[in-house]
Amino acid sequence: MSLSTSIYVPGDSWLHRIDPRVKLAFAVGGMVTLLSLGNLPLFVAFLAVCHVVLLSAGVPVGRLAWAWRLMLPVTFLIPILWPVFSTVGASVLFELGPVTVTALDVWQALAMAARVDAMAFAFFVWLFTTDQTSMIMGLVGLGVPYQWGLMMAIALRYVPTLYESFQRVMDAQRARGLVIARWNPVRAGRAYVPALVAMLIGSLRAAERLAWAMEARAFGAAGRERTVRRQLHFRPVDGVAAAIVILGFTAVIVARVLFGFGQQPLSLF
Repeated sequence: MSLSTSIYVPGDSWLHRIDPRVKLAFAVGGMVTLLSLGNLPLFVAFLAVCHVVLLSAGVPVGRLAWAWRLMLPVTFLIPILWPVFSTVGASVLFELGPVTVTALDVWQALAMAARVDAMAFAFFVWLFTTDQTSMIMGLVGLGVPYQWGLMMAIALRYVPTLYESFQRVMDAQRARGLVIARWNPVRAGRAYVPALVAMLIGSLRAAERLAWAMEARAFGAAGRERTVRRQLHFRPVDGVAAAIVILGFTAVIVARVLFGFGQQPLSLF
């Protein structure tokens, strides 16, 4: 599946038609709410909701699989490293030198990995269903300068481009006999260095070409106020969706502060 064009998945679903500011509020509000919690079942439930929402909007399963592949290193690294730096709970599972792993450590590690994945998919709901123009206009509608909004949209646009560039370089290296010793992390890391250097050089060249193109179009020049052909209109359904998002996340945060809701890795209270 080629991702060189955009992270955005074209479509005309109910989620695509929702105002981009509402989807951004969902992403930011979800991130803040998830950071206030520490409960593994809640994180898994939030991930399930994000997947159901994206699938109902026509986002292909392959694109969701790409997102999981992107998150896979972090998802595995957190549970491995968390018990090394955290020792809580009395139920010791095993000890290895100075490292003591308890059952609570394991559950907390899994919860933290699920939290990171949940925060990522909160933003994927916004990114997968919002085209570049709507994204920029949504940010401008929130008071962000147009130049800043465009730079953010361009940066997000080049994430899949860099990923695909890295894959092409790695394929070229393998065609020349590169074998990555996955059993040896040090050798594997060294094998990736040439690909990362080539990708960095290609990224700098692409950034230079983009700067020339924008300069040729007099981007940022002082003059008349910028106008756009496509305007955002906040519809009643957008207001209802925004109210559900804001009230839902606010209720969870209030319950967390007042009653300790979702504080423990396994129990809700």
